[in-house]
Amino acid sequence: MVCGIGFREWLFQEERRGIDPAVLQSYENAFQQGLRTLIARTKDPELRQAFADMQACPVRGQDGRCHRFIDYILGALIRWTTGNRTIDLEDALQMIVFHMLSPVGERGQRRKSLFDFDESRPYDLRIGNPLQQIFRVYLANDLRSIVGNKIARLRTIHRPKGTISIGSGGNDDPGTAKPDEIPGRAAENDEIMADIMELLEKKSTPDLPLCNLFADILAGSGGTRQQRHKYGHGRCDLMRKIIIKTVEDYAYRTENWQLLRLLDRIRNPEPAAPRPPKAPANPKLPPDEQDFRSIIDVMEKHGRRVGSAILGKARRRWLERKPRNPSSPYANRLADVLANMTAAGVIDRRGLQYVPGPRYQQFLPDAVLVSGD
Repeated sequence: MVCGIGFREWLFQEERRGIDPAVLQSYENAFQQGLRTLIARTKDPELRQAFADMQACPVRGQDGRCHRFIDYILGALIRWTTGNRTIDLEDALQMIVFHMLSPVGERGQRRKSLFDFDESRPYDLRIGNPLQQIFRVYLANDLRSIVGNKIARLRTIHRPKGTISIGSGGNDDPGTAKPDEIPGRAAENDEIMADIMELLEKKSTPDLPLCNLFADILAGSGGTRQQRHKYGHGRCDLMRKIIIKTVEDYAYRTENWQLLRLLDRIRNPEPAAPRPPKAPANPKLPPDEQDFRSIIDVMEKHGRRVGSAILGKARRRWLERKPRNPSSPYANRLADVLANMTAAGVIDRRGLQYVPGPRYQQFLPDAVLVSGD
């Protein structure tokens, strides 16, 4: 039976839904801003034109199609981490973007970003755009570290016993797998779909067309209501239970943690989220104090020592908002608030970490707390 959508395409769509589109757009805006800055300072006319062409087509894939910076990164990240349930996808994406764009490393030292291009070094436009090649090198280096579970903060669970890390292909330590010994992911995905469809076909009957329902789920053909209308309310619910049990048994037997994570979306594709109870009315605080308390609330939850990555994730909407003061030199509200808090002595900056300052106690949460997020 041929489904309306391939497993790889379905997997990419499902994983991308877990990341706020506003966050993805803010990352892409940062890449485009870095590209515009690079174009403005490039002196070589041919090289400047090559960079200018990237505004319409940032990265060209192997299939010849154009991709946004962030879409290319996210697609590669999903393909490389398929089946690895120990990786937090959003945190990994944030780390890659940080490494590409930040001129300062995690320890506060100066480092080259993606757009710190040196015109004095030799390059040949006949063999391709040099910036795109540098972009792929940055991405490949981070993906190797992520897939090898070398970055502890990205792990959501501990690695199961009996598993090994991916080596670099050289003289690796014993217990690592060489890259050329790892089977291709596309073939693996096709094999997974074939195995699951075969298991469902064995359990299917004329009254329980499990393969048809599973194909509708993968293709996103309507929601639970449409499926119940098509197959019948009771019969549809019964088939969904059988499909979930079949996929769950297969995932545990093959240790495919990605399938287990996606099962949550199959179990309840249209969750009826209960409305939260209405919060009691609180006295309105001045806007600046709301912002200060909101940042301190994040610091209190993370041990009073946080970095830009944690703040950007916790207050992601601020990355899209302009500062409250129109004359502020900062690009977004988060950077503006952090600068104001530092200047006011509420927090101190140590490298890329923010810690309590002399006036931190004055803004600690109390009976009145209005979050600015």
